[in-house]
Amino acid sequence: MGAAALLLPLALLPGLAGEARASPALGQLQYLTEEYRPYNFSDERGAPTGLAVELLQLVWQKTNTPPQPITMLPWARGYYLLTQKPNAVLFSTARTEARNPLFKWACPIGYAEIVLMGLAKRNLKIRKLEDALNYNIGAVRTDVGEQLLLNNGFDEQKIMSANRLSQALRMLTSGRVDLISTNKTTLQDLIKAQQLDPALFTVSWVLSSEQFCYAFSHPVDDALVKEFQHGLTQMLASSDFRLLQAKYFPLP
Repeated sequence: MGAAALLLPLALLPGLAGEARASPALGQLQYLTEEYRPYNFSDERGAPTGLAVELLQLVWQKTNTPPQPITMLPWARGYYLLTQKPNAVLFSTARTEARNPLFKWACPIGYAEIVLMGLAKRNLKIRKLEDALNYNIGAVRTDVGEQLLLNNGFDEQKIMSANRLSQALRMLTSGRVDLISTNKTTLQDLIKAQQLDPALFTVSWVLSSEQFCYAFSHPVDDALVKEFQHGLTQMLASSDFRLLQAKYFPLP
């Protein structure tokens, strides 16, 4: 994703001048994330890192919020806690039409192309989305890839759920599923991290393009989300964010 494409709309947003005020309340939220390269993942020491994690840390600095614990856990568990706890923040969360009224949002972290990806040697022909109904598809449980399939009328019996994307990838390479429904960039990053040949995989269909955001439990106060968004928008317009983009999305 290009910096110019992301930063131009932000410059048009009103009321973003000035420094964010101190916000100890931001330190009372529970921050949840998953293994989802390059946005959020564990480094070699097991500590959370990635573009979304470092961006969150910059927002904390901008809002004078002390560093907070970030809990890594399977996506389905994090999504469940987001619906049940009054003070949870889950990221990186795709802001789909179905999810939009369920949570409060601070956006964007980035943009995701949600695709159906299969093995190149299978050469699956999908000329319209309905063609994919004939295949078994792997997806991370409650992830945007799974939810988009269900929203488009796919039989849940033909969707094989995984707890993590790495598990879904193993299902594909072992032949247990024909396709994976997920974020293209994240799956490609995982393929490289597992030292697999990217040429072995191909995109069969593009399901959707979605914003990645920080999703807040609905009981979180509107003023608190607004303050977080204020700090986030300032950081997205900064040179620090451009450095993060170059770090995690280097140009070829």
